[in-house]
Amino acid sequence: MASIESRVVKIGFVGLCVATLTFTESVAAQSERSVQHRVPADYMSFRGAEWLEREERVDQEQPEKVLDAMRLVAGDVVADVGCGSGYYARRIVSRVQPGGTVYCEDIQPEMLDIMQKLAEAEQVGDIRAVLGTSTDLKLPRGKIDWIIIADVYHEMSEPVSMLAEIRDALSPMGTVALLEYRAEDGTGDQIKADHTMSVRQVLEEWQAAGFALVELHEFLPSQHLFFFRPAISNGDEEVLRNYDLHDAINQGVVQVELSGADERNITVRIRRTDEQDVVITSLAGAYFRSPGGTRDMIARRDGWITLTEDGWQNWPIRAVPRQPSGLTPDRDDRLELLRRATVPAIQALMQSIQTGTYFINNSPALYAPRTFGMEQAAVWVADADLDYETISRNINGDRLPSPYAVAFALVFCDLAGVDVTSRQVWKDREAIFAGLREESLDVWFQSKNTP
Repeated sequence: MASIESRVVKIGFVGLCVATLTFTESVAAQSERSVQHRVPADYMSFRGAEWLEREERVDQEQPEKVLDAMRLVAGDVVADVGCGSGYYARRIVSRVQPGGTVYCEDIQPEMLDIMQKLAEAEQVGDIRAVLGTSTDLKLPRGKIDWIIIADVYHEMSEPVSMLAEIRDALSPMGTVALLEYRAEDGTGDQIKADHTMSVRQVLEEWQAAGFALVELHEFLPSQHLFFFRPAISNGDEEVLRNYDLHDAINQGVVQVELSGADERNITVRIRRTDEQDVVITSLAGAYFRSPGGTRDMIARRDGWITLTEDGWQNWPIRAVPRQPSGLTPDRDDRLELLRRATVPAIQALMQSIQTGTYFINNSPALYAPRTFGMEQAAVWVADADLDYETISRNINGDRLPSPYAVAFALVFCDLAGVDVTSRQVWKDREAIFAGLREESLDVWFQSKNTP
């Protein structure tokens, strides 16, 4: 993907800084609003500790490269939050000696026991175990130089409280290293969808909580690596600017040329307008109108690109055709980015699919496969209101049989606020759901099919 950069991205800019060092009620309220659409994933039990120590993790996550990027020095005070078996903490100890301190925090005492046994067996040095809670890290206040949160933030049941705790624990120039598996480009598909996050999701939540993005690394095979610091107002902080694509265009931050590519992608040709590095995100559900409106495309995933050079770059955005006409915009077709989809539910629909999980009463009820065919069907149900025969005939190259693709599509349309019972496809509901071996799908169907 064109947006994946191997370099460190770091620039000076103060426009995103929050005008206070204090975690105020207003910031907390903003943060609360930013996470209300995302239900935290179930956390990993200590019984899964063996998986955390799997040999493949060295290649999948490249922990030494992560720690190299953190540039730890002797004397640093580091906390591994949600440490699990201490996979990262045990690698950190030697990097902060002499004089450094490593805290290993977790909410499961059993995990801490496992961590300590592994640390003793490997003779890695002193690690201080800290038993925290879902709302209290139990870390020293204002003393931590680095906090690393590796594939854990998405599991925090009280993210607003924890972000406040993280701010309080950091030293004046303390930094957070946040690792999350990518939701956008399929590289994290070996992880359940609700255990992945997009750049957009992370920035939305962390900036609302008063953090500034100072670096964004994309050198890992499947994970984002963010560096955050509490935003400050004195102009000394170095932060990375980031914009929604629509806003970046309107504010003159970038120049773009939008064109077709193929059935599953559109091409954004983009360049920055000044010398400052910038992150541009395109949200799932973004609407790209074609000439005449006959070959429109809907973004399937959040996309992002980091612009660090002055020239033009090509940025593919994963998309799905709005109509099953067999026609998609080609490279000669110039597209227009609309602010809103013609059907308001489209953006909510695509962002719900991106999480891949259907929740009932804040509990995960169904983990849906995020396939191209299912996403095609969802758009055609929500926007085009096509019948089942037309949808099933036009689903292209999907690993899911048509009934499953359409059934999952209906669930996510419902989640996005679409009245699926009023759509044409509902006339064939018995044929769609007959024989599906998925209990959660049947439960949903029966709830909707009850007179």
